[in-house]
Amino acid sequence: MAVRDVYAAVIGGGASGLMCAIRAASRYKDKKIVIVEAADRVGKKLLVTGNGRCNLTNLNAAPVSYHGDGAGDLINILFEKYDPWYVIDFFNSLGLFTYADGEGRVYPRSNLASSVLDVLRLELRRLGVEEICGSAVTEIRRAGKGYELIASDGRITAQKVVISVGGCADYAGRPSPSAALSDRLGLPRSSFAPALCPVKVDSDMIKPLKGVRVNSAVSLIHKGKAIRSERGELQFADGALSGICVFDLARYANTLGDCRLSVDLLPELSREQTEGELRRLISLRGNCPASELFVGVFHKNIAQATLKQCGVGQSTLCKDISDKEINSLTDHIKDWRFTVIPRRDFRNAQVTAGGVLLSAVDPRTLESKRHKGVYITGEALDVDGDCGGCNLQFAWASGMLAGDSL
Repeated sequence: MAVRDVYAAVIGGGASGLMCAIRAASRYKDKKIVIVEAADRVGKKLLVTGNGRCNLTNLNAAPVSYHGDGAGDLINILFEKYDPWYVIDFFNSLGLFTYADGEGRVYPRSNLASSVLDVLRLELRRLGVEEICGSAVTEIRRAGKGYELIASDGRITAQKVVISVGGCADYAGRPSPSAALSDRLGLPRSSFAPALCPVKVDSDMIKPLKGVRVNSAVSLIHKGKAIRSERGELQFADGALSGICVFDLARYANTLGDCRLSVDLLPELSREQTEGELRRLISLRGNCPASELFVGVFHKNIAQATLKQCGVGQSTLCKDISDKEINSLTDHIKDWRFTVIPRRDFRNAQVTAGGVLLSAVDPRTLESKRHKGVYITGEALDVDGDCGGCNLQFAWASGMLAGDSL
């Protein structure tokens, strides 16, 4: 790549970068806009979102779905301007047909993530936006009234620069490219942590439960206090708890320290109701071994783990289970505790928590307060959302805001 002189250079060809370039090119039809992507093609992460179907937004997404230091002002602005329906209408204008499932998750009607990427690239091509792939930007320098980008294969001078590189989730725990760029510009940022991922736990009960699923309520306990609870299908994994209900707790589990996960195996029942049902089962199966107590209630491996955890022998007759053991079984069913081991590995993370502090950008434009003409979007910012399309909603909306503000 030779030296290029452009109006705006978008660093990163992910969701927010592609959207930013489209919006900027739509506004400035006579100005040169380029996307600079380190990978061999743009949109690679987009292709694997939603298990290859691309859950591109969620009708139920709301400001409370987002987390990060000071995220409120920006998220409120984004939802006022570019809510999920706005995003859906935008994609429809590009010819993408969509549908929403019962949970509000929105997918392309083709059920192919490639359809989302394809309509974006068609629009980029129509608008004359150039994709420069295989070119990693290593430095941004002030140059006159604009900036000079030093890339692995040349230089670009641009009046406006957008940092849309993303977080660590694609980099197996290696430093994020956006971190290197923001650090060189002196932009304050919070530490990175894996989000939307299984939570590692310290428990010898996990191994025999691997692959077992159970509908549960899961609470994150920090320093003895429950700070957030989620309900849904819990999956026991290799040394970890998984499932969407756990994913939505991961950013806190991996950043706060001194955390426990509390699993309620029967969230539809109160503690008193659970004890009552337990006593009814004991009466019903009095001459059966305890190994058969939870038949019809739990997966056999969960039943075995519950009895073991509470010191009830598998061969003990149900009628011989003591009141003390009934209390212990009830406590375990309603509050099964797991000690969290904070995860530092990003391999299984869908999203990165942390990034450039929102206090460093103008929430009305996403322009850096320190460097005029530099904008930050998407996962490079200290914002992360709940599972189910919220993060792509933020990527599209932040890309729109920056692109409309260039």
